[in-house]
Amino acid sequence: MAVFLANKRRFVVHLRPEDIAEELHADGGEAVTQAQVDEALKKLDEWDNLRADPDTGRVTTVEDFYRARFLYQLSREGEAAERALELFDRELGRRGELQAVALEDIRVRLHALTVWTVSRIRPSCTTCCWRS
Repeated sequence: MAVFLANKRRFVVHLRPEDIAEELHADGGEAVTQAQVDEALKKLDEWDNLRADPDTGRVTTVEDFYRARFLYQLSREGEAAERALELFDRELGRRGELQAVALEDIRVRLHALTVWTVSRIRPSCTTCCWRS
């Protein structure tokens, strides 16, 4: 998710899976395979943190056209969650240690984000489906 947020700051909105894998390798973190990146992208799309759009830009044959290829874009919900985690990380670094109230803050913010997301998708369902 950090790769998407960093690219959005540079006005790069859509990313291909191989671009993400390349940035992760350049980051110097733990080595990941393309299959791991693909699986993570699929999960983030299922969780609505990313939006997957068909990638027809590199199609050269009929077989390429029928093979599923996607460009991924950070969704509003995904960006909100990532920014909230960045803020929490900054605040945590300032305090020096995890405090019990910080966990409650996370719970409250995630609940508010969930209610907001559900109300944007199904306004009539916010009171019946989501309870504390």
